[in-house]
Amino acid sequence: MNVDPVQATSAEVERQTPEKKVYVAPSLRGTASGNAPKAEIAETQYTPAPSVIPEHEVKLQLDTSSDMVVYQLLDKQSGALVLQVPSAQQIRNIQQTQELLQRIAARGKVSL
Repeated sequence: MNVDPVQATSAEVERQTPEKKVYVAPSLRGTASGNAPKAEIAETQYTPAPSVIPEHEVKLQLDTSSDMVVYQLLDKQSGALVLQVPSAQQIRNIQQTQELLQRIAARGKVSL
């Protein structure tokens, strides 16, 4: 199987991380008497959890032996192949079917 890279436009989607926000609870003021106990309110800070969604990269390649576009989904960190459409086995099956049809057509059993 010969797979050559295809020039693709930059269709990558970048995910933006949320900004850290600090939420401050309103203070209790203006009680009628100055003898009222003062309430302490602690600040609450929002910190986003680390991303657990893996980031992927999409590659488009042209399989020159079968003139098919192959889509590959790669893990950005490790570079490992996550998904390929059509799969390597499907490409081999298509190539074998094309070869068989060509042999049959060459024998004259099927007129194409």
